[in-house]
Amino acid sequence: MPYGVVQDMPGVSEHEYRQVERHLGPDRPKGLLAHVAGPSDEGWRIINIWEDEAAFRAFQTERLVRAAGLAAQEDGFDPAKAAGFRSASVDGTEMPF
Repeated sequence: MPYGVVQDMPGVSEHEYRQVERHLGPDRPKGLLAHVAGPSDEGWRIINIWEDEAAFRAFQTERLVRAAGLAAQEDGFDPAKAAGFRSASVDGTEMPF
């Protein structure tokens, strides 16, 4: 069942987003159906649609946490900014497809 995640990260810039993205690597995460990211009034917003919640959770624990940690060590990214993000998720019962 599709699973959507919206992450609002106040105070995070495009540069900081790209720092983390660089450490994620070039290959598309397994189970990711769509990814959109861009500036918001408060910082940076990411919207992802996954095949299911398990695919998102696997990406989060296996890749995203590592990438943010590497960005913090190598690029000076402040993980406290991203750690304070607000997120909302919906599952396939709430999506029209």
